[in-house]
Amino acid sequence: MTGTDDRPRMVLEAFKAMPKGTLRGFATVKLPNQLTIADCPVFIANGRAWATLPGKPVIDRASGRHVEADGKKRYSAILAWPDRGTADRWSDAVVALVRQAHPGALDEGGPP
Repeated sequence: MTGTDDRPRMVLEAFKAMPKGTLRGFATVKLPNQLTIADCPVFIANGRAWATLPGKPVIDRASGRHVEADGKKRYSAILAWPDRGTADRWSDAVVALVRQAHPGALDEGGPP
């Protein structure tokens, strides 16, 4: 897929709806350099949608259980953006691709 300036663009390869709390599902995107990032969580809360890079669960060494704090399971980064601006632009692009391909999937109430 190319834009009006013929530069390669990110492509949504798949979206798996999995609404639970603020989570709406997981996106798989292919970057312009052909790198594919699978299982990017996509969330919505307070009228705002965002996507994040996939993470891995934080596991308690003693119990072997997924660590929770304040009722939320903890994850650690496996990939990182160089700065917040880049992360926000990528997130906005993923959300736009999901909305285009799956209208209603990111509504506050969940997928139709």
